[in-house]
Amino acid sequence: MSTARTKLPAPQRADFGAAVIDELRSAGLATSPRAFEFWFAYKSGRNPALNAAVDALRARHSELAPSDVDLLYDKHLSPWRIGQSAGTVAEQLSEELHALGTTLDGAISATRAQRETMIAETSELSITSALTLQRVLTAVDRLMQSTKESQVRCALIEARMTAANREIAALQQQLAAVRAECTIDPLTSLASRATFNAALAAALEQSAAARQPLALLLCDVDYFAAFNENFAAAAADQALRAIGVLLKGHARSGDLVARYGGDEFAVIMPQRRTSEAIECAERFRQVLMLHPLVPHENGAGRVTVSVCVGGSIKGDTASFLLRRVNNGLKVAKNEGRNRVVEMTPDGPIWSPERRA
Repeated sequence: MSTARTKLPAPQRADFGAAVIDELRSAGLATSPRAFEFWFAYKSGRNPALNAAVDALRARHSELAPSDVDLLYDKHLSPWRIGQSAGTVAEQLSEELHALGTTLDGAISATRAQRETMIAETSELSITSALTLQRVLTAVDRLMQSTKESQVRCALIEARMTAANREIAALQQQLAAVRAECTIDPLTSLASRATFNAALAAALEQSAAARQPLALLLCDVDYFAAFNENFAAAAADQALRAIGVLLKGHARSGDLVARYGGDEFAVIMPQRRTSEAIECAERFRQVLMLHPLVPHENGAGRVTVSVCVGGSIKGDTASFLLRRVNNGLKVAKNEGRNRVVEMTPDGPIWSPERRA
């Protein structure tokens, strides 16, 4: 399905993901997980390279073809680009270092040759019996020429070293950025479980030191195994990516959204009270429930989630808080799924507006 040339207006509501879906439908665009992720990324402006590429195509053509969207998605959003970019940067860095080593080897060889020439000339000049004015002038001329060549060679090597240092520094920065990207989950492009674990421990320490609240959200996709069986692995993977994008759209800039497990997600919410986190979780749950990820006549393409939110308390460690919120997630699933539960040290808290 093609896209209109006119740029979709930026949503004004807090539920950004719902606004994106509504505007895609009103514009007659596809709302598949892949298309949703593409336009969500474009409208949010979080991927400047993607936005620049889309705007450039729109400037040349009246509309984007599905093939254009696929190509841009694969280049800027596909999870496989991370591993490829890491290998590309590492290969470039290796090639640059090899070229620099070759340059240095050549410089060393030339210096050795010049040294041997100077030794030979000096030895010849030390033989006074064979010394003539012409031979002295010739030897001095050769030495001066060798010195000039050496100076030119040193200047070229210095310029090459300066350029190589800049290129290597740039590649090292790229490699550091790519390695930072490798801390994310390759499927969803969210933070990985290991990144989440480290971030939660650090966030708890910071919130305790600053005496600020911290909320933790755990989310589990309901009956996802059945969804996988009905629509196959490819659609299930795209659904997980779309859920991750939607969840991130409901989070604040300072929150960390992670893929916690196979079909589980987690959000660390620093400086957010539990009540605020619950409101965010409820908005996310309702938006996801109302919009099918895969069009289907009997509604099988809809996905719901069970969510638990817990706030940190004095003395909490990452394991204590995780255990508490995990227990609350079990309560949400045992109570019928598709709901948000608040878990306190004294147990779950229910209220009518928090039930599905």
